[in-house]
Amino acid sequence: MKYTVRNILIPISQKQNLIFVISKKLKIPTTKIKNIEVVRRSIDARKKINLKYNYTILAEIDLQLPENSELKIFTTAMPFIQPIKKISNPHPFIIGAGPAGLFAAYSLVENGFQPYIFERGDDIDLRAKKVNEFWRNGKLDEESNVQFGEGGAGTFSDGKLTARTRDFYTNKINDILIKFGADEIIKYDALPHLGTDKIRKIVKNMRTYLISKGCKFFWNHKLEDITIEQNKLTKVVINGDNYEPEILILAIGNSARDTFSMLHQKIELENKSFAVGIRIEHKQKFINEKFFGKNADISLTGPANYRLTAKHQNRGIYSFCMCPGGYVVAASSEAKKLVLNGMSFQSRDNKFANSAIVVTVDKRDFGENPLAGIEFQRQIEKKCYNHEFRVPFQTATDFLKGRKSEEIFQTSYKLGLISQDISEKLPANIVKSIKYALQQFDKRIPNFSANGNIFAPETRTSSPVRILRDRDNLCSTTAVNVYPIGEGSGYAGGIMSSAADGYKLGKVFF
Repeated sequence: MKYTVRNILIPISQKQNLIFVISKKLKIPTTKIKNIEVVRRSIDARKKINLKYNYTILAEIDLQLPENSELKIFTTAMPFIQPIKKISNPHPFIIGAGPAGLFAAYSLVENGFQPYIFERGDDIDLRAKKVNEFWRNGKLDEESNVQFGEGGAGTFSDGKLTARTRDFYTNKINDILIKFGADEIIKYDALPHLGTDKIRKIVKNMRTYLISKGCKFFWNHKLEDITIEQNKLTKVVINGDNYEPEILILAIGNSARDTFSMLHQKIELENKSFAVGIRIEHKQKFINEKFFGKNADISLTGPANYRLTAKHQNRGIYSFCMCPGGYVVAASSEAKKLVLNGMSFQSRDNKFANSAIVVTVDKRDFGENPLAGIEFQRQIEKKCYNHEFRVPFQTATDFLKGRKSEEIFQTSYKLGLISQDISEKLPANIVKSIKYALQQFDKRIPNFSANGNIFAPETRTSSPVRILRDRDNLCSTTAVNVYPIGEGSGYAGGIMSSAADGYKLGKVFF
C-alpha cells in the first residue's frame, strides 16, 4: 500500500538514508519499505546550529498502518476537466505566447490540434537582445520587452514555480517542464524555481516541439479588434488582417493595456484587486545569516528566502516575488512610465537579494470602472519615472523617517539611481501601510529595515482586470467561442497557475 509520510527530518550535512529514517520513524523493518519517492523537501531552520531537511515521502509499505497527521494513505490526483466542446477547425487561435498560451497549445496538441499562436512581441532570442539593450541604455521597445514576447513576463523573473495546490494539473506542468529541460528537483523542492536563463531554454525547446506537431507561431502580431454577433465571435483583426477562427483563446498578459481597452468595448470585464508598492534590496549574506546562521553551508542550503506578511487598516501587506541572489530590473512596457521587477538566474549567485513589499488595492482606491485599476497603475508609474528610467532610491531607514537619502549605495539596478522621497511617489495610504509593515518585519528579521534599500514602484503584481468567463466551460460570458485564460485574464497568479489554467483549457476541446 502507498503512504505519504511527512516530517522526516535529516541534518542537511548528513548522508540521507531515507528508508532507514522512515523505518525508525514508523518503527517498522526497512525490508517492508519499497519504491520511495520524494514528494517535498524544505529546510527546517528553527535551530540554526542544526539545520535539517524536512522531507515528505511517498512510499510503498508492505504493512497496513494506522493513519495519523504524519502518515496518510496516498490517493492519486485525478484530472477533473472533461472534454465538452467539439471543434472542427484543427487550428484554434491563441493570443499570447506566455505560460498560459504555450501550455494551452501543448494540451491542444495532445488532443490532435495544431493551434496558431499570435504574439505581439518577438521570439525569445530577439526579445532578450532588446531587453538587454533596454537595461544598458534605457531604449524601450514598447511591443517587445520584459512584459511582451515569447515566454511572457515570467521569462525575466526569478522563475518561481510555486502553486497553492498540487493537483493533477500542476503535477502535469512539472512533468512537461522537466521534459523540456527543467531539473527533477522542481517536483519536490518546497520553493522551486527555474531562473531566467533556464526558462529561456525551456521555452525554446517547447516551441521547437510545438512546431514539430504542426503549430505555427506568428511574432509581432497584435490582436487589434474582435467582432461578436449573437453571443459568438465572428471575426478578429490581427495586424490589419481579418480572420474567422472557430475559437479564440485569450492568453494575454497582465500588461496588455491596449488590448484590455479594446476588449472593454466588446466583452464583459471587471476590475479586480491587486497590489502595489516598492522593492527592497539587501545583501544576500545578511538574509542568509538571519535565516541560517553565520556558519551555514550555502552550497547545501541554497541562498535564503523569506515570506513576510502584515495587516494594516484592513489591507494586506506582503513580500512578493522574493529573488535570492537576484537583481532589481526595469520592467516597463510604456514610454515614460517606470515599472520594477525582480529577476535571478538559476544559480542565484548575485550578492544581492530583493523582494517586492506590496499593499493590496481595490475599488475603494480606484473606483468601479473595469479599466480603473490600469489607470491607477499608470499614475504611479508616471510619477516614479525619471529620465532614462533612473529609479527612485531611498534607504529603508530614511523612508521610514520621511527624508531623502544623502548617500547612494551600490545596488543591482543597472539604469541608475536618483535619491528621492518615495513617500511622495505613492498614494499616502500605501505609504502608511508599507511603513507599518517594515516596522513589523523588523520584529521578525531584526535590522531588516536598517540593512535595506528601497526602490519604486512595483505595480504589476497581477492583473488589474478580469475577463468574465463561465465557471463550467471556461468561455467568456459574452461570447461562447472566446476563452480567457491565465494571469492576464484574471484567473492565475504566476507561472505555474497560468500554465495549469492553459493546460486545463486545452482539455475542454475534442
